[in-house]
Amino acid sequence: MESALDSHASTDRVRYETSPLNMSRYGYAVGLLRYVIMLGEGEFDIRNEEDGIEVWVTQMGNYMNMNTAWINRSTGTVAIVDPFDSKRWVAALKEQGLRPTHLLYTHTHRDHVEGYRDMINLIPEIEVWGHAESNTPELLSHAVFKNVDFTNEWSNAPNTTIEWSAGGITLAVTHSPGHAPGHVTLHGYGVYHAGDLLFTAHSGRVDLPGSDPMAQWHSVLYARNLLRTLPEKWRLIPGHRYDWIDGTTPDWVSIEDALSHNFSLNSSVLRSLGGD
Repeated sequence: MESALDSHASTDRVRYETSPLNMSRYGYAVGLLRYVIMLGEGEFDIRNEEDGIEVWVTQMGNYMNMNTAWINRSTGTVAIVDPFDSKRWVAALKEQGLRPTHLLYTHTHRDHVEGYRDMINLIPEIEVWGHAESNTPELLSHAVFKNVDFTNEWSNAPNTTIEWSAGGITLAVTHSPGHAPGHVTLHGYGVYHAGDLLFTAHSGRVDLPGSDPMAQWHSVLYARNLLRTLPEKWRLIPGHRYDWIDGTTPDWVSIEDALSHNFSLNSSVLRSLGGD
């Protein structure tokens, strides 16, 4: 019987070819040399990063939600961002002798917390983290939001970054409101998980209940300054797999490419806010 990882796991998704014509139906080309395979539904890209930390990335659901997990096998710590299909996550991890220990939520829009209830049923003792401002009672009447009972909260001010640590995993958590109240991004070990602050080519929408267009622009400006401090080959994982500048739909782009080509990161609006 095929296991959850037999046909889905990957240890290296980045390949280099001599021509952009060397493509399969799973890939796309940027420039002349870069070639990245797109993940299938529920397929896991698994990479070993520094300090023995594994990073798992997948896409799930009708909106192609991108999920990231940081894993420390030596301590049994598994921290998952916005798991969409918790049953699939738990099954795949179980095959590796692992079990989720932490949920890290970028925000509480329904599509990002789709897996919350199943995860609580499967792993009742799991720690659930989110920003204190992301659970806004007056917004729960809107269909786009869903209630999440956090066991722990971040409370840093907008456009500030704090450290989060558990089981030998240390991440940076940035409060980036605008798309939704209390939205955060997380980065560490070769990955910047942008949630719905940034997609590969654009930034998140600001026409939903609780959105704040000006706050979003300030968050984008702060994100640009932060991204410039990170290694350019790190991956920017968006909240959803949407179109890139050439019309393809990659799972991620490098920070270098995001800084060069993301329309919001290069918008003239940022200059009016004091950006260079």
